[in-house]
Amino acid sequence: MNRRNGSRSLLLFCLLHAVHVRALDTGRGTTAATPELVPASVQNSAGTAPDPASLFRQGMQAMQSGQLSAAEDDFRRVIALDPKSGSAHVNLGVTYMREGRWDDALVELHQAESLSPNVPGIRLNIGLAHYRKNDFSAAIEPFSEVLQRDPGSLQARYLLGLCYFFTNKYKAAAETLSPLWDRESTNLNYLYVLSIAASKSSNAPLQKQAFDQMLTIGQNKPEFHLYLGKAWLAEGNTDDALKEFHAAASTRPDLPLVHYFLGRTYLEQHAYSQAEAELEKDAAIEPEFAYNYEDLGILYAQLNQPERAEHSFRQAIERNSALVNSYFGLAKLYRDAARYPEALEMLDHAEALAPQSASVHYAKGQVLTHLGQSAKAHQEFDTAAQLLKSFNDRLQLDPSGDRSADAQDAAQQ
Repeated sequence: MNRRNGSRSLLLFCLLHAVHVRALDTGRGTTAATPELVPASVQNSAGTAPDPASLFRQGMQAMQSGQLSAAEDDFRRVIALDPKSGSAHVNLGVTYMREGRWDDALVELHQAESLSPNVPGIRLNIGLAHYRKNDFSAAIEPFSEVLQRDPGSLQARYLLGLCYFFTNKYKAAAETLSPLWDRESTNLNYLYVLSIAASKSSNAPLQKQAFDQMLTIGQNKPEFHLYLGKAWLAEGNTDDALKEFHAAASTRPDLPLVHYFLGRTYLEQHAYSQAEAELEKDAAIEPEFAYNYEDLGILYAQLNQPERAEHSFRQAIERNSALVNSYFGLAKLYRDAARYPEALEMLDHAEALAPQSASVHYAKGQVLTHLGQSAKAHQEFDTAAQLLKSFNDRLQLDPSGDRSADAQDAAQQ
């Protein structure tokens, strides 16, 4: 077997098993998946009234120059004067999106949609807000509607394909992403996702096409080593994963996520000092990437440093309020410190994000027992037992491992 075919076989094996990659991992670094949040082109309904129009222009200038607090104030003042200004609502929503306030953005965007229902840019931004919240199921409908209205929307098609991929709808993902081949076939992230989606949907020709292209353009690129390292890590082969991640970092030390994955791999090896150093490096490169802080919280919890772990989990949640592992990590810290009301609050957040997690329900039963709420505790224990049985039954039916992890791997006991 020559080197090319050997490399192909190795990576193909890894790709076929490198499933359930964190959504942000796969989506990051893709131009179409992280677009500029351009305000929708909605006409200002303030008419000729000078004050709302002047405030609106002022808000637009503030938003375009990055003065988001000032833009928010201006758009709110426009809305106070003219509640039916769809343009003010949509641009206030976009301002919130740029601040990462996804729920606030959705409120404003839905209000804008009710005032201006035929403007496709609003639906695109609604989809984007759900996407950036990691609520990929909710993003599918608005992206689909945008694509139906405008079949040539590359942004909507790419994001829709990724949403299908992240929700394990692999056939739909492959069918949605494959028309982008002419534009994206030099994009390693696109090829990586398309190859997995095609193989998972038994589309062997498309899988081979995507894989061969990935191997052709990427074999000596740092991004290729990053993807191969992710595949090895998904297989539990931390030694080979480290080799690939170090190969990527050696040629491009500022590559997004390479230090994060080095940190994760060292964490799995319980090499805590190296893991901490790598996660902090990635946090310096990407200070808003929440998973660095979450994994630092896990690291400090394993080192029995609860104050540092709590601080890191809190930092993670500040950046992404949908991180179930961070809520669950805080809950376990508070449970172990006998801070039971606070633990219950964190478990409520975790349950809202992962209602089918046996681990979350079991921990909730433990906390409720300590709070003297025995009836509710027994209900949680029963729910945990039922969910665990269901999980094990599915595992027996699908021994390939192609299944969703329990509460996004929240059961890190």
